[in-house]
Amino acid sequence: MGGFRSSTDPVRFAGFELDPHAGELRKDGVRIRLQEQPLQILRILLEQPGRIVAREDLRQKIWPSDTFVDFDHGINNAIKRLREALGDTTETPRFIETLPRRGYRFIAPIEESPSKVRSADASLDSIAVLPFETASSDPDMDYLSIGIPGSIIHGLSQMPNLRVISWRSAASESSGQSDPLAIGRKLCVRAVLTGRIWQRANKLRLHVDLLDTTNGEEIWGDQYDSDLTELFVVQDSISREVSRNLRLKMTGEAEQRLVKRYTENIEAYQLYVRARRWLEKRSTEGFRRGVEYLRQAIEMDPAYAPAHAELAQCISVPCYYSSVDPNIAYPKARASALRALEIDPDLAEGHAVLANILHTYDWNWKVAEKEYERAIELNPNYATAHYHYSYLLAEQKRFDEAIHEAMEALSREPTSALLNAGLAFVFLLARKYDECIKQALTAIEVDPNMTLCHMVLGVAYSQTGQSAAAIEAYEKGIALGGMLAIQKACIGNVHGRSGDSAKAWKILDELEQLSRNTYVPFMASVFVFEGLGMKDLAIEALEKAYTGRETTLVFLKTWPHFDQLRQDPRFQDVERRIGLRV
Repeated sequence: MGGFRSSTDPVRFAGFELDPHAGELRKDGVRIRLQEQPLQILRILLEQPGRIVAREDLRQKIWPSDTFVDFDHGINNAIKRLREALGDTTETPRFIETLPRRGYRFIAPIEESPSKVRSADASLDSIAVLPFETASSDPDMDYLSIGIPGSIIHGLSQMPNLRVISWRSAASESSGQSDPLAIGRKLCVRAVLTGRIWQRANKLRLHVDLLDTTNGEEIWGDQYDSDLTELFVVQDSISREVSRNLRLKMTGEAEQRLVKRYTENIEAYQLYVRARRWLEKRSTEGFRRGVEYLRQAIEMDPAYAPAHAELAQCISVPCYYSSVDPNIAYPKARASALRALEIDPDLAEGHAVLANILHTYDWNWKVAEKEYERAIELNPNYATAHYHYSYLLAEQKRFDEAIHEAMEALSREPTSALLNAGLAFVFLLARKYDECIKQALTAIEVDPNMTLCHMVLGVAYSQTGQSAAAIEAYEKGIALGGMLAIQKACIGNVHGRSGDSAKAWKILDELEQLSRNTYVPFMASVFVFEGLGMKDLAIEALEKAYTGRETTLVFLKTWPHFDQLRQDPRFQDVERRIGLRV
């Protein structure tokens, strides 16, 4: 998927068939009544599946300049009717994706004819890279099975106009989809890369295959036998062969980016990969282990730019979870981010983590947004940049853009529990509670030990009147090592709103005891006092949170636990001071 198609061939997808010659759309053989303009839009989108079709292109083709109509109203109405015919929605699209201010994209898999072959000079513009299988149950092999594909993904992501998707084996096996071609077709990509690794002592054997999802044929395959110390050479070779066999047009600069090495130290690289795996857990232990591994990696190679950027992530992200003092963590994180950009000014990871610091600590919304945009410009396939950018947008109530960015992140790593939970979080801030609950449960299916899923689920349950389920979700998140103080406070909020003030006050006492040994944000008290209906005490605690530059202040405009305070002029004054109210 992703190339240009004949405009006269019938196109089949998910039980539908569009016959452009007859001008008909059918579902399981039954004709669906559809007006001419929605039908034309579908035909144009299906000619370029997986590609963005600009609104202006649709205007020129369907609403010529001599047609006197309100174009915005016309296209919005046509898209609405098309979605109704397909049983599709804007919030969770299966077929037509809206990209705010840009256009539309057809995202569903298309059933290709088995006899169809690709043109000899046509490039393949999308690829899924699967984890490589290992012939050993040794957990130390994990960094190879994940790290080698990760490095290849990073290299291929530098290629212009190539969509690169990461897929993780655990999710594919649990859903019964271990067939790489089936996974590739599900993800709407033109090619999949698979591999298998054998290691004996310091010797490495690696077999890789690049498969065409259109016809199931092998595009390219090879076997590499080398010493472990030659791993980077092997990765560079695979990246070059994949790009060549995808028929990507590369300049000399593009090829240099493809095989750019950030370290020559195998041990530092191994530690970096392990740290990234730990960070994704979003737990106290995960953050601690991530920092530990990255500091070791940087000690081995002080010029390892991605390790500095990832260290900045490991130090700063716990502030989002209210588990560390932001005034201690953020200055350290900033130093690491700036060091990463000093080593490599074009490192997307460095710009993304600096944006996060500008956003959540400096409250410099405009400059932070420019840094997120720069990170995405440098690497459109860097899912973390899209993920954090979606939060900034949601916190400003720019929900359509936020949902789009969260989906862009998830489209790059569909089996990431964190990115599934991130989309659920954006739905939560947008008050789309049904979609939030569904998405959070999906994240839990991917990885039940990812703490953010349970926190988001708890808030959504509490806002839909499911108090017992909310408390159960919060307690599960705490048990997994998630945000202790904030989730305790959320439980206190549930008790307060339910009229059980004794239990709410007991939570406040527990928070006080906890603060004697560890960092507890004042925002935790705000949550409980809001549940108890004690506005003055809540505002007093909010002022202390402002003085301490607590990270959760960025949610003032959208977080549901502030609903009882939002009309208070004192609350609005705090909003104004952090840049969320003009």
